[in-house]
Amino acid sequence: MPEKIKVAHVIRVFSYGGAEVLLREFFYSETFKAHVTSDLFVLDHKKLGLVPQVKDYIRNFYFYKITSAGFVTEYIKFLRQLKKNNYDIVHMHLPVAGWMTVLAKRFCPRTKFIYSEHNLVTFYSKYNYYLSGLTYGMFDSVVFVSDEVGEVVKQKQKGWFFKTKNTETILNGIDTAKFNDAHRNATAENKKLTVGLVARFRPQKRVDKWVEVAAEIAKLTNEISFIMVGDGPDDAMLREKIKANGLSEAIQLPGQLSDTVSAYKQIDIFLLTSDFEGLPLALLEAMSCGCVPVISNVGGIKQLQFDGFGYKYDAFDAKKIAEEVVGYTIDKQKFLAESKRAREFVVKNYSLEKQVREIIKLYQRSIENK
Repeated sequence: MPEKIKVAHVIRVFSYGGAEVLLREFFYSETFKAHVTSDLFVLDHKKLGLVPQVKDYIRNFYFYKITSAGFVTEYIKFLRQLKKNNYDIVHMHLPVAGWMTVLAKRFCPRTKFIYSEHNLVTFYSKYNYYLSGLTYGMFDSVVFVSDEVGEVVKQKQKGWFFKTKNTETILNGIDTAKFNDAHRNATAENKKLTVGLVARFRPQKRVDKWVEVAAEIAKLTNEISFIMVGDGPDDAMLREKIKANGLSEAIQLPGQLSDTVSAYKQIDIFLLTSDFEGLPLALLEAMSCGCVPVISNVGGIKQLQFDGFGYKYDAFDAKKIAEEVVGYTIDKQKFLAESKRAREFVVKNYSLEKQVREIIKLYQRSIENK
């Protein structure tokens, strides 16, 4: 049996964002474990919520207080550990991990540095945008999670800025066996539908717009309930928005849940009002669980060619979106049919197993080119 590939995965935080959850699923994958020995490096000690869930599936876990007064000491410790462990691959996820880690190439000349871009770079903060643009040329390979993510990088390339060597688009995937629709059945005809969201409440998610749609739905029917699962920097703003719209009793806010499968089982219509996305993992998980998507047509979502299910909008119109959602309450058979099609779409096109195998092949090619 070939020797396993030694990989250091580097990420800024390891909580409940899409990239972090996807990395957790990689560690769970039997195929991934069969080919890869994984160590996890987290640069910020404040958000480690997923760590207990993966410790049994990785070899070593390291974290650093990069966001503390001891930044320099912590950063040196981080670079030394990368060099000491003599990895085949250092895989960086999201921009901070990318531009902070790639400097280690100087000390690890035989290690290949691969970066995964999960979002549209034009929506990053200025410091992440410019530092990423200046360091892209140092990555041995860049993985785009959608065609749209890659196209935006190409549009911004100028000289060294966002220069790329080897690029590959590897679409996000999910464990369709874990995220299943076994709970969906004809009894949906007799039950109240639930509009929901599972996300980190970051500014890009525009949860304020989500509440505006909920308010319009509430004006049209009392046959729909609401749940927003998660937390994040916009949590306080969200609660104020809910209160201002008189929806405090209508919208459930259970906070962050580690068991997202159970969250999706509570949701029938997955409402996503983001300003930008790469290829959102939560959306694919929800659809795999039979949730019908009602979403903004942005970023990597544009490449999802829905056929006979769901609703995408280009211009935000809370009333129009609400009318589309309410239509599923009026016609429950329509909901059940589209729920099934949403699940079938993900199973066919976005399985985790497919993504894992493509990542492993990238690792193998990178090592062969040492």
